[in-house]
Amino acid sequence: MGLKKRYLFGAGIIAGTSLLLLRKREQGTQTDALREYLAHLDQDPSPDATKDPDEVGLTKLDSIYRAEWQANGFPRSRVELEELEK
Repeated sequence: MGLKKRYLFGAGIIAGTSLLLLRKREQGTQTDALREYLAHLDQDPSPDATKDPDEVGLTKLDSIYRAEWQANGFPRSRVELEELEK
């Protein structure tokens, strides 16, 4: 009777470990997919480069960050930052 309990306990440990390893592997692939997507955004030119002269030379990712900074009111240059401090 004690031997059966040990086998069941061992099987439970193995099954639990297997599930944890599978979940960890799935999370790793999701992180890799996000990294690939961000790398893709960082290579393509900004879609607004033809409309806005400030967007020329920026990537899609830079354009997204720039839009976020403008929405939050971050200064665009060191000169603007110094003007805000005065």
